[in-house]
Amino acid sequence: MALQPYTGTFGPTELRHLLRRTLFGASTADLAHFAGMSLTDVVDDLLTFTNDTTPPIKAYTAPDGNNQPDPSLIDPDVPFGSTWTTVVRDPNLQPNPNVARVASFQSWWTGLMIGQARNIREKMVLFWHTNLATQASVVQLAEPLYEMNQLLRDECLGNFRSLMYDVTVDAAMLIYLNGYLNTNAAPDENYGRELMELFTLGEGTGYTEEDVHAAARVLTGWTVQLQSGGAPILPSVGFLPFLHDSTDKQFSAFFNNTVIQGQGGTGGGTTEINALLDMIFAKEEVSLHVARKLYHFFVHGEITATVETDVIQPLAQVFRDNASAPDQMRIVLQALLTSDHFFSMDVRACMISGPADFIIGTLRELEMPMPDATRFEAQYHIWKDIFSLLYLTGQGISEPPNVAGWVAYYQGPLYDGIWMDTGSYTYRLYAYQVLSYFGLSTPSNLYQLESRDLQFKIDFMALTQQFTTPEDPNALVAQAADLLFKVDVSQQVKDQLKTNYLLFGQQADHYWTDAYLIYLADPNTPNTTAQLVPTLLLGLFLDMQGAAEHQLV
Repeated sequence: MALQPYTGTFGPTELRHLLRRTLFGASTADLAHFAGMSLTDVVDDLLTFTNDTTPPIKAYTAPDGNNQPDPSLIDPDVPFGSTWTTVVRDPNLQPNPNVARVASFQSWWTGLMIGQARNIREKMVLFWHTNLATQASVVQLAEPLYEMNQLLRDECLGNFRSLMYDVTVDAAMLIYLNGYLNTNAAPDENYGRELMELFTLGEGTGYTEEDVHAAARVLTGWTVQLQSGGAPILPSVGFLPFLHDSTDKQFSAFFNNTVIQGQGGTGGGTTEINALLDMIFAKEEVSLHVARKLYHFFVHGEITATVETDVIQPLAQVFRDNASAPDQMRIVLQALLTSDHFFSMDVRACMISGPADFIIGTLRELEMPMPDATRFEAQYHIWKDIFSLLYLTGQGISEPPNVAGWVAYYQGPLYDGIWMDTGSYTYRLYAYQVLSYFGLSTPSNLYQLESRDLQFKIDFMALTQQFTTPEDPNALVAQAADLLFKVDVSQQVKDQLKTNYLLFGQQADHYWTDAYLIYLADPNTPNTTAQLVPTLLLGLFLDMQGAAEHQLV
């Protein structure tokens, strides 16, 4: 059975749904950019991009004797404002540059999500990050963390089989799942188990403990080198044949009793990994597992029997039909995002938004200004603050809770409901209130003069200027609801918002119209009613951010 394509109306409502699932939030500018385009053209645009990111830089300092910031006192071989990703780090330096580099990486990644282009790249990097998870606090080394992130960017819409080979011999993954400790004398089963259970086949699909043992032996001999000739180097992956188990590996009947012949020499590790992956990818379970992962992330947590038959199985068939395609995942996603099921009413605004969708989406929808690259120290300071908000609300980027990723993407029956509890909501409330009331600021003691004492606040007046006739309180509330609410609300609710906030308890619409136009003409007006306009807008948007309809995606 083929995955049924969507043939219904593709208007503003459907566009918002598509963009909210593929971007972080859908701003007025995003909607205007795609307005009038067909579904096929929008999806093509969303799936067309390259990895053109610039690497993270040194925007960190250490205090001198007078408690003043000095970049020369930490990571001295990296010029201030230059990337650290290509500079060898001396592990004996104090303070340890690695801690600052990891924080720089986390801020940089947060900044890329905030400043995302209008394509699916950042969502796909997060998708792979939670499904091929590594944890910064376990890996600890900044350079492999960055390289793993670049790998996910380079291959996020590529061939899954190729991606799995590259992930298997990636330095961050080798460190995270003990691959660098896996030797013929002491085989470590950690990665071999997760390769089958989490990354490709799925738990309980039929592989055995003996298969895990055999896979561990296949994967022996890989290491992460931090030194060469006693001198530190950038972390690099190597294969040591004398630590590799070169005997034959027998697999179970689930894998048709396959025997992977042991290989010696410098190419033995690569040959055996490819044989292992070929054996695993011959199983249809791989395509079903990936299809379910995509569905959980982009569509809905629960997969019913009907969805399994009508969506998962046809999508898995698309995956298998394009097994050799270099852009396999692009083809699979194109089928999913243009499917009839993706636009069904059952799966629109059906999920509680994760912290990244909620916080970064809100920042983008409300168009909070950010420092530009000329004030790079301010950039990294602000991005770090936003990373902290993500961490507090349960989704610290680069820090999933374990190798299975964030539980909201896979653990039933709650799935996305896991994002919202009494603890996390307190921080979610704190996040949007702080951002709306106070914004974010930089301190006065930064090293870069142009980065000091900056304030970045949401300008609700400028935001509403993008609306049609914002001086009409009915139009303003309706368009604000379209922007922030993921489901329609009744006219009664809109009227209450209008009366309680824009009319300040009055009944006549001209109360708002007059005040708005006076303030627009002269923000310094002595008219006391007009002076209330920014405060009234703040109240309206704060209330709407706290509404249940805004917590969905």
